[in-house]
Amino acid sequence: MRRKGSGSMSVKSKWTKTKWLRADRALRRFVPETRRFSRSSLRAMTGRYRTVYFKPTDGTGGSGIARVVRLSPRRFSVKKDMRTFQVSSAGSLYGRLKGIARGRSYLLQKGIALRTSGGRPFDVRMTMQRSGGKWVPSALFVKLGKRNKVVTNYHQGGKLALIEPTLRRSGCSPVQINRYKRRLKTLGRQTARCFDRHSTRFKELGLDVALDRQGRLWILEVNTRPNFNALKSLGDKRLHRTVMRYGRQYGRTR
Repeated sequence: MRRKGSGSMSVKSKWTKTKWLRADRALRRFVPETRRFSRSSLRAMTGRYRTVYFKPTDGTGGSGIARVVRLSPRRFSVKKDMRTFQVSSAGSLYGRLKGIARGRSYLLQKGIALRTSGGRPFDVRMTMQRSGGKWVPSALFVKLGKRNKVVTNYHQGGKLALIEPTLRRSGCSPVQINRYKRRLKTLGRQTARCFDRHSTRFKELGLDVALDRQGRLWILEVNTRPNFNALKSLGDKRLHRTVMRYGRQYGRTR
């Protein structure tokens, strides 16, 4: 754990944060199965799920992530960045992923089939910030993925968008949109309480939440140093002004 110059605690390890979430009774059902990368966990995860994500434990901005799809019991497709290759055994899959990892720690996470809006997959960012001792849901927006990209991240060609029009284009009614917004804010508060149990020095959290094609919400990960700069790319600058106003209360200036 590190304390950042912003005055807020930062935890880089996705494994640590996933363990916290999965140990929380209110939250564990929202967390896709996640395991540390090893030969045995790879065999188990690719046997159980058709799609598995291969993520660096300490990665940021969506870099280093690969998507593994089981095509048949022994054949797999792997996509990283814009490159796709196939392997024809579990052993060669393990070898290729080890090559991508280059000695770094990696996780395997159950793949979630993201809902799409205008043909583009998206996930939701729920930003929580501490203000006057209380957690406040300060920003809610979506990250629209670039077609054919593995992740939706802004730094990987994704685009930020407002939540209402995105959900509307994905087929949600006004009633459903309001229900999702309420549920996302509840998830944000529950996650903030979970992190508070490990340290009261957290001042900001950015939840990446997937909405799957069945309408279920999943917490993909929690960022303890969320990127606020990307919010400037939105035509409406109010969300950026809001998160910076709260950020200044605990010393974050950018």
